[in-house]
Amino acid sequence: MWLREWGDDFPKEKYPPLDHFLREPASLTPEDFEYLGRWKDGALKGEKKWKPNVASVAFPIWMQAAHELPGTRIEHLEVPGFLAEWSAKTYADEFSNRTVQKRFGLARATTILHLLSRGTYPIFDSRVRRAFRRLTGDKAYDRVDWYLGSYLPFFSQLVSECRTDDKKAVDNALFMYGRKRPYFTNVP
Repeated sequence: MWLREWGDDFPKEKYPPLDHFLREPASLTPEDFEYLGRWKDGALKGEKKWKPNVASVAFPIWMQAAHELPGTRIEHLEVPGFLAEWSAKTYADEFSNRTVQKRFGLARATTILHLLSRGTYPIFDSRVRRAFRRLTGDKAYDRVDWYLGSYLPFFSQLVSECRTDDKKAVDNALFMYGRKRPYFTNVP
């Protein structure tokens, strides 16, 4: 019931399903990674937002991913190193009066991992951290070790409790459950 209530509200018009990208990693193209970056950073429409120096867009790192990652296969043992490397990548937004250093971050790195793992690993962003906190009462940490050691077991348990094999549906429900101003019903 929780899965249906929260998953049905996922804004598919803003975040179209990625199902057609969750294929053999060797077949992924630079354009697939660019689309993923546009999707994650909310820049699917128009070119104004998809360029360097836009506040909420990690354009330089997404383009690096588009250049470096097509054909990449991630083995389970490589996941910690992959997440540590990509979440720590930095880029600079340069404006006329200042330069701002930014991190690519774990949310974007797990989005790439989601693609490269054919959906095996869930996306872990601020909404999902908030949903975790609401469901468990515990703090969710924006760290690779916490994602791997605490969030993944929680996510697997939640998928099992929802009696589904559709991990993306659970991921979407967590995204919606973690929005800033939720409406709560009698369903936890």
